[in-house]
Amino acid sequence: MSKLLYIEDHPAQRDIMAQMLELSGYEVAVASDGIEGLERARSWFPDLILMDLRMPRMDGFDAIKELRKDPDTADIPIIAISAWASAKHKERAMDAGADEHFTKPVDLARLLETINRFLESQGSS
Repeated sequence: MSKLLYIEDHPAQRDIMAQMLELSGYEVAVASDGIEGLERARSWFPDLILMDLRMPRMDGFDAIKELRKDPDTADIPIIAISAWASAKHKERAMDAGADEHFTKPVDLARLLETINRFLESQGSS
């Protein structure tokens, strides 16, 4: 079972998405901000990370940069998920090291297709 880490500061969004991902067959861990997300990624080694961009303590842009600097987490696919829909924010997320960007509200079917594509390319199950 593939392991997904969802880093999101909004509790209701975090819980709903985690449940949807679990119902889709993934093992899911959550974190409430970038600092907690880094700690969880470095201890749990997920197969893929879903990263909110606007969070307290450490935002998603900085968390992505930190994950990319660490050899243990540098190759984990990261999908940025944000209410920020502008091209500027998408470009900033991609420049930080995200592999993909989704705007909230997320099209779950498209997100699951994207997750599966990244996992298949990594050989995860």
